[in-house]
Amino acid sequence: MKAKRPLLFFVSILFMVSLACNAFAGNSEPALELPPPLVTTEPGATPVSGLAPTATLPSDAPVSSTAVPGSATVAILVDLNIRSGPGVVYDRIGFFTKGATVPALGRDPASGWWLVQCPPHISAPQCWVSGGPQYTQPNNADGVPVAPAPPTPTPIPTNTPEPTAVADTAIARSAFLAYTDDDGLWVQPLDMSADPPAPAGDAINVAADPDVEKILISPDGRRLAYLSRVGASNTLNVVNADGSGLATLVNAADLPAPEDAGSVAVRISQIAWLPDGRTLAFNSAWVGLEGPGSGSMLDLYTVTVDGDMTAVFPPGSGGATFAISPDGRQVVFGLPESVVRANVDGTGSETVIEFDYINTSSEFTYAPRAQWTANGSAAYIAVPDADPWAAGAGAALYRIPVGDTAVEIGSVLGNTLFNPVQWTPNGDTLAYVQLISGGPSEQALTLADGDGQNPASYRVGDQLFLHDWNPAGTHFLYAGNGFYAIGQPGESPVEIIIPVGTAGMAWLNSDNFVAANGSGGVWNLSSGNLSGDSETLATANINFIQFDVWAP
Repeated sequence: MKAKRPLLFFVSILFMVSLACNAFAGNSEPALELPPPLVTTEPGATPVSGLAPTATLPSDAPVSSTAVPGSATVAILVDLNIRSGPGVVYDRIGFFTKGATVPALGRDPASGWWLVQCPPHISAPQCWVSGGPQYTQPNNADGVPVAPAPPTPTPIPTNTPEPTAVADTAIARSAFLAYTDDDGLWVQPLDMSADPPAPAGDAINVAADPDVEKILISPDGRRLAYLSRVGASNTLNVVNADGSGLATLVNAADLPAPEDAGSVAVRISQIAWLPDGRTLAFNSAWVGLEGPGSGSMLDLYTVTVDGDMTAVFPPGSGGATFAISPDGRQVVFGLPESVVRANVDGTGSETVIEFDYINTSSEFTYAPRAQWTANGSAAYIAVPDADPWAAGAGAALYRIPVGDTAVEIGSVLGNTLFNPVQWTPNGDTLAYVQLISGGPSEQALTLADGDGQNPASYRVGDQLFLHDWNPAGTHFLYAGNGFYAIGQPGESPVEIIIPVGTAGMAWLNSDNFVAANGSGGVWNLSSGNLSGDSETLATANINFIQFDVWAP
């Protein structure tokens, strides 16, 4: 039976950002952490261990060692962590500031890290720094001896459970829906044996925060990351799925801002979990506080759930958009006039596609976003024509194989700025909403081969929006004015008529999904199956709802 649920068409705003006027340069090693950001915790929350209360560590400010002329030294090229051994598994015991020069005592050939003289204020047996060429520069150091690595630290047993212990709870092991309302962030466990899935017990309020902007569940279902508004800026927060371990990891107000843009606020814009479920990647953008203006900082950071933050690609060296490969090793950046591929450890950055600046008919600058195949063998990306509003405009389609040259594989017709092309997980088929510039106002949901060949109109309508393909690549979710639907290539769609709008749709697995429908600050979250049956999971009172789903 098909439930007649509310659906108002919600058009997701395309990620368009202006290029910051003054770019920064340089790279930081992803295995290294910058001084921890300002950290706050919610009242009553258990602080995440290892976080410092301020963004700087005055007590660790090193005194550059005096090197004997002609002796072996290491120049510190960026603010750099000092560790007790050659690798990030060792404890961080301080940091050197950019510009310091320290005596080199030895090197670990396996990792390339340098054993250096400890600063006077650090009473440690050994001090090590990364040997990456973007972080340190050796001088007269070819003859330094091999330095044996000390034993790796052994965790000290504690009676206090580490936050990841939530993995053993029922919520972390079973499917759930995370959503917002005026009372904050909620987790609703789901019974996946029902068809469609049904609530499994009461919802849990895991964070009393009414200003949540985005929710993202970790790949293992153990944690939730979320962005929260703080004035014109925002914060990146994490909480375990059972509500424990709530902490603020990054305050965007502490991130670098453009030097010549006037009064601005820096905001975290895109976030993504890495496969380990303990590390988040994010980038940032700035907005003007005294008039129009905004721009991407063209950066990429990582931060662990313990609060260790790394500027993998400092401002000016990353991208306006990013897509990380399924194995977490590579990243594809979208910039206003190019696509760049790099390793997530900050190395191997190379431009793989160049294109003309795209006219958005606004003050915003467009940057395309890549999509990886499920097996991580390649990324796909669609680049609109320089004037996507012109008659006959379209978008060029590219495939970027891992370790090989990007190839232009075809094209699609229409303006794709507001409805990006989406490929199936294996890249064989694509779908997008075709808007013909200069033509009729109607849109056409179009299917085609992965290279754009054999296009076919699947559904013509008003205010169409494509949500996503399922993991099997057999069905896709979309919405329009007065309905939401399940589509299938070669088959008629299953459409559910509703009187209001759809804020979003997300797959739980290849057979079930969750849709958020509503208007006027009242939302209904329901599960659905491929036949169009639905089950109410939760209701929420909030101006605009945010949600994410997870299933094992």
